[in-house]
Amino acid sequence: MSSITTVIFDLDGTLIDSSDGVIESVNYSLQQMGEPEQPAEVIRPFIGFPLSTMYPHFSDKPIDQLYKHFQVKAKTAVVASTVILPAVEEVLSYLKSAGYSMAIASTKIRQHIEGVIKKFGWEQYFDVYAGGDEVTHVKPDPEIMRLVLERMNCTADQTVMIGDTINDVMAAKAVPMSVIAVEPPYGGKDELLGAEPTAFVTGLHELPKLLEKM
Repeated sequence: MSSITTVIFDLDGTLIDSSDGVIESVNYSLQQMGEPEQPAEVIRPFIGFPLSTMYPHFSDKPIDQLYKHFQVKAKTAVVASTVILPAVEEVLSYLKSAGYSMAIASTKIRQHIEGVIKKFGWEQYFDVYAGGDEVTHVKPDPEIMRLVLERMNCTADQTVMIGDTINDVMAAKAVPMSVIAVEPPYGGKDELLGAEPTAFVTGLHELPKLLEKM
């Protein structure tokens, strides 16, 4: 096996697509605050980023109130709508059999991460996970990456981050650790490449061979 022993995954846009539930929850929160709903194609590029980044584009209402309404709907809608992205199951199975330790570092709250893991039976794959509600500063701040490293009792030089947004790349590089960018399903490829990840793949199916070379 390569010198990389640990793989930390982002969740949305990397392993899963929960966009339908996120869009439903965002529009519910806007509606509750008397704001117009937004088209799916307008909301989708913000998925995977903190809600505090997205809401100012749609409303000047208090973000904390919008967030509370979002979580009311998201409690049922997000996990229920989630589907697995292509090749994910095969890649996770391969990495497990090859002896890699795996974790998740996501802006999603821990409850939603746990719901996704339970829904797809991924308890066998992920030793550790951390959500955006467990840190003071979410990605691109490296706090969540360092938290996961601490929980896994491993070092940054043994670890690679896999993500689909510029925030994933920036958080990993700030640790610093290696980071492999995956072509984002929600758009933003040029910005992602501009952040200069260690490597880039068009899909997770390319990940096993790349890890063997690192």
